[in-house]
Amino acid sequence: MTTTSASRVTTFQPATLLSRQRRAVRRVGVTTRASTEDTSSVQPSRRQIFGSGLAAAIAVGLPSEAKAEATIFKNPQELDDGYLRFFGEATTSSSYGGYGGNENNFDKYKYYYDIPKDWTADTVNKTEKSTNGTDSRWSNPKSRGEKVYCTTLTGYNRLKEDRQDILSDLALSDYNLQDAIVGADSIEVADRDVNGQTYVDYDLYGFFGAIYVSITVYGGRLYAVFSAVPDTLVENDKEQAKRLRNSFGVIPK
Repeated sequence: MTTTSASRVTTFQPATLLSRQRRAVRRVGVTTRASTEDTSSVQPSRRQIFGSGLAAAIAVGLPSEAKAEATIFKNPQELDDGYLRFFGEATTSSSYGGYGGNENNFDKYKYYYDIPKDWTADTVNKTEKSTNGTDSRWSNPKSRGEKVYCTTLTGYNRLKEDRQDILSDLALSDYNLQDAIVGADSIEVADRDVNGQTYVDYDLYGFFGAIYVSITVYGGRLYAVFSAVPDTLVENDKEQAKRLRNSFGVIPK
């Protein structure tokens, strides 16, 4: 049974640049509330995703015809509500250039998140992988600024207690994220506990529109998913962007 604990929500306002190497945010208030996020797509177990040799055919929302193809796993998988579920591998910088297709090597997948059915996969180049750990990215072909992507880095055993530092560390190698942090009108942070796995969610609002982030650490690796929507589309697509962020999960071993 999936359990989600209460979330501690903290609102920050951006501070000035602390140094040429680091940007940070300043705490201005703290509130606590029970989580109100949709838990319909939170993290299932590996047994639920890949159990009984059925690959991901038993993942949430898969059509019956997919279940019949027990030995073939099509990535991304089609859900029943106009979305797809993409499974990522967390590959090294020596592996890049594409993802998806029909597979039967299920153990290589490390995480997943949902994408709209009409979005397209972007090619992640070797430089992106080696500099900021970008592992996958999908975008709206009608508005490239609307996208969801995952970065993953090795060498992490746990999340930092200071939630500001987690996001600031990722911004060191991502200038767009740096600009968003400094230019944000507000940044809300909430901890979410799903079956013992802690996810830290960030909501950033500013001149750029909105960026919804979820960060966790599992198996010695940090995973961060970013769901971005431009200012011109925030009013219409805000809830969709949140859904993509909230669908993110790591696959337990």
